[in-house]
Amino acid sequence: MLARVFAVCAYLIGIAGAGFFFIYVIGMGTGHWPRPEESNLSGDWGHNLLLLLLFAFQHSGMARRRFKQRLGVLARSFYVAASGIVLTALVLFWQPLPGEPLWQGPTWIVGISLIAAALTGCCVWRFDHASFLGLTQVWTGRAEIPTPLCIDGPYRYVRHPLMLGFLIAIWTQPIMWPELAMMNAGMTIYVLIAIELEERDLVEEFGEAYGTYRRRVPMLIPWKWW
Repeated sequence: MLARVFAVCAYLIGIAGAGFFFIYVIGMGTGHWPRPEESNLSGDWGHNLLLLLLFAFQHSGMARRRFKQRLGVLARSFYVAASGIVLTALVLFWQPLPGEPLWQGPTWIVGISLIAAALTGCCVWRFDHASFLGLTQVWTGRAEIPTPLCIDGPYRYVRHPLMLGFLIAIWTQPIMWPELAMMNAGMTIYVLIAIELEERDLVEEFGEAYGTYRRRVPMLIPWKWW
């Protein structure tokens, strides 16, 4: 019973953290998030870098097989809860950087961001969001939930549409303040590294089936559709 309560709490924390992160990005990108006019360049860069490293270590470390084996059916719930907490901390403690916006464009650009965020949500839903966010594991008592190789829908065009949607969502902002650009750059670097690590696991899990899929479908940019 306690495990199920924890799984539900972790589920809600994860969703709330992701939502809070996107609210911050869109708020900054549209000029609605409060922002002081001055900051310490050297101190704030280092502070923000530490927050990005915390995010990277939490996401990558808790995604490894050894961590999953130790926590069993609760592994995914711990990962989801920790991700929500770290994303919330990232936003709350992220420091502004001095300088003018890298660009300023029309407000309608944020519509692209919202569509991309919706694409990200749809990709999570296609994976069975209850399993993706840790509920199924606890309810069934199975730490590993087998999932078939998904190659239809948006996966026909790119191998990682979830990541593509995320990157488009964070970068298509009307106003790109220096601190938002730093956060987005850090997230982009992490995503590219995470994809490489994930693909190793996918090759190990699906073998030649994934190898064939990888040779046929591009990673992030659907070149064939340009």
